[in-house]
Amino acid sequence: MIFDYDDVARSGAYFRIISRVMRIMVVLICAFSLVSFPALAGGSLEGVKIFIDPGHGGSDPGAVGPSGLREADVNLRVSQVVANCLSEYSGATVMMSRTDDVYVSLGGRVQAANNWGADRFISIHHNASVNRNYNATETYAYYYADGRAVDLQQKVHKRLLEGLGLPDGQTRTAGFYVLRHTSMPAILTEASYISNPYEEARLRDMGYTWREGYYIYLGIADHFGVSPQP
Repeated sequence: MIFDYDDVARSGAYFRIISRVMRIMVVLICAFSLVSFPALAGGSLEGVKIFIDPGHGGSDPGAVGPSGLREADVNLRVSQVVANCLSEYSGATVMMSRTDDVYVSLGGRVQAANNWGADRFISIHHNASVNRNYNATETYAYYYADGRAVDLQQKVHKRLLEGLGLPDGQTRTAGFYVLRHTSMPAILTEASYISNPYEEARLRDMGYTWREGYYIYLGIADHFGVSPQP
């Protein structure tokens, strides 16, 4: 084989250019990752703004269990656990759409999250069915959700299944107002069916709802790639 040293020199220059381009691409990819998942930089959720939306409230009780337990009250209790875990264990900045039994419109919830510039939106709910024997865990994202919302949905759903041990109602898509109009990745949890008498009794237990909230927090931590605490 005959070598042309001019060609070799040109090849060397070519590969040096390609090497520089690849290094620049790696830097840009890393920078994008830190923008998308700011918690990765420090191993915590410090600087991440998460909006927690306890569904229903006030004049809107949501679903009501067989013995009168209101979904709105359970949603708030679970949401407070999620908010506390996020702020105390991971240093996230948290805002809630309501912190008491008050009515907040769907538009008001979305506007508050959008105006605040939340990084993620999690709406907490509990489902109901005419079939009182039915019970399952479901987690929703918008029909056209981006990859970040789908990842959050999948990781929170997996943790809820692990923590509550209920049948898998699957990850689902829907056009719920709070998923459709939020400007950040958003999910909605239906962790269980309050219409099921056995489940309603469990939802009255503070320890059980604490576990639900904690496992939602674990899913959020998984999504951001941080080690959950404690």
